[in-house]
Amino acid sequence: MKPINKLITILAFSALLPISASATTLSGNLTADDAFTAYLSTDDSVAGTPLVSGSSWPSVQSFSTTLTSGNTYYLHIAAKDVFGAPSAFLGSFSLSDTNFTFGNGTQTLASNSIDWEVNATGFGLAYNTPYDGFGANGVGPWGTMSSIAPDARWIWTGPSGTVGEAYFTTTITAVPEPETYAMLLAGLGLLGFMTRDR
Repeated sequence: MKPINKLITILAFSALLPISASATTLSGNLTADDAFTAYLSTDDSVAGTPLVSGSSWPSVQSFSTTLTSGNTYYLHIAAKDVFGAPSAFLGSFSLSDTNFTFGNGTQTLASNSIDWEVNATGFGLAYNTPYDGFGANGVGPWGTMSSIAPDARWIWTGPSGTVGEAYFTTTITAVPEPETYAMLLAGLGLLGFMTRDR
């Protein structure tokens, strides 16, 4: 193989290698009436790594964790009503950069009936739309949770009086960086040039 062809081969394969991106931080503030555990998973049918738990709805819990580029994540909230109705989950979440996006296409997400799904049995099963009839952050009997976004809504598996467990899920997707596409095209172009040159 000619030296120039060796150089082109090295450049082509280098251009196909993934570019390391800065770490993305996922943060959240949440509570549930009555208790919850938040998990992060790369498989919707598996609860995943525990992030934070709470067992008293007036106390908002916070977490922060790092996401690995290229992965699709599932933010799972397993909530449980312990003392009787009402039963509800409330939270707001954010991503530190644009390397990932929530299902709503942005880097911020609140509890709502559009971007979350819920099941009364477990994760990865047939999900339903959460019940959204309780109201937004600030409504009684809970009052305002100051560290949670004001547009976050109290959601559950059904209307007030539906007790038991609720398994909420939402997706966090990696966004390919423009320079990744550029490097991939450059690598493919160099490989094409080598093929044609031969």
